[in-house]
Amino acid sequence: MSLKLRTPFVNVNLHTPSADEQTPYAKTRQPINGPYTKIYLIRHCHPDYSLKETLGDANMPLSDLGRGQRKLLNKKLKQIDLDKIYISELIRAKETAQDFAKKHKKRMYVDKRLNEVDWTEWYKIKYFRMSEKTRVKKIKEYKTMDKEMHKLHAKSRRLLADIYKKNKGKKIGLFCHGNLIRSMVTSVLNTDVIGFLSMEIYQSSVTKLVIDRDGYIKINYINNICHLPHKPNEDLFLAALNQ
Repeated sequence: MSLKLRTPFVNVNLHTPSADEQTPYAKTRQPINGPYTKIYLIRHCHPDYSLKETLGDANMPLSDLGRGQRKLLNKKLKQIDLDKIYISELIRAKETAQDFAKKHKKRMYVDKRLNEVDWTEWYKIKYFRMSEKTRVKKIKEYKTMDKEMHKLHAKSRRLLADIYKKNKGKKIGLFCHGNLIRSMVTSVLNTDVIGFLSMEIYQSSVTKLVIDRDGYIKINYINNICHLPHKPNEDLFLAALNQ
């Protein structure tokens, strides 16, 4: 019978486990290894909605308010020091990124996968004080919407995986749109359509994802707008309807 030799107990610089290290979570969490890839989900600044009917949704430029937000956002992005920039095909995302890209000599990579997601009538669904079983019974569209949400989550995960694979160890800025950012965040959280509907992403906000060497992902923060001088409208439903 063979015996596996073990190092004898020696009391040299012993580390006493902290309370956190003794928790069930500490025993089951995966090891995290660098280098780390940091993906910043940046929602475009305020567009000029008065031109939407004339120019169309895709061609709306930033408003005066949006250009002011952009200056403040650029100060934050300078601190982050992005390595690479991706933008959607929509003008408001391009205009949000272009000043920073020009000043810091960064190429803007246009990716149609970053275009906005049409959420149609989803926000009108009433879902509080309902179990999932009740929602399925009372809301005829619920199952269909939840299936569509799963498809959207799958696309978001593929997008994040592709960006990560091509940019390991870098700091990446994705200049895109509110519904797409909600989709990416809730795809990490693995929520149903209710989780998507319950989240609002502010214009000019920054959301940070961190992915380690082995592909484990963490949400560092959501909706960071500390660079803006005023907090957004507290009426999130009104904000959603007006955007």
